[in-house]
Amino acid sequence: MFCGECGTQNPDTNQFCRNCGKPLKKNRQVSPALQPVAAPQPPAAAPVAQPVSYPPLQPVTRQPPVVPAGNAMPVKPPLNRGMLALGIVGVVVGIASWFRYPYILAVLAMVLGAVAIAKSGKKTGAVSIIGGIAILIGIACIVVDIFYFTIFPPPALDF
Repeated sequence: MFCGECGTQNPDTNQFCRNCGKPLKKNRQVSPALQPVAAPQPPAAAPVAQPVSYPPLQPVTRQPPVVPAGNAMPVKPPLNRGMLALGIVGVVVGIASWFRYPYILAVLAMVLGAVAIAKSGKKTGAVSIIGGIAILIGIACIVVDIFYFTIFPPPALDF
């Protein structure tokens, strides 16, 4: 069977061309009930088997995807600088919460980090990482402030 697109010879069992990959169109055969019946021939000398020669196999080559002219490299989406700045501000506020107003600034750092993550398009980019760091710093500050005297007990005073 030959491919209607590229002309490559394919085995009859193939559904797709081995060269170009296009679907092969099967030739419709006449059903056995409609085939004409041939008159019986008298026995003749046995035919001599002729060797069958097949064309050499062609290697299958994959074509690289076509890149539109003018764009040699795939285009990366732009970095959301506003949300990145918001995440960085959240980290700075989280660090400041360790020194002054731990509850207010820690909650503010967690809110800024959460907003930066929620508003960014990519959930795996730099904005999400910075926002996650701001949230973790805020949580750590609140936990340390609540359990400060358990973690760092005051020295015993001797009178």
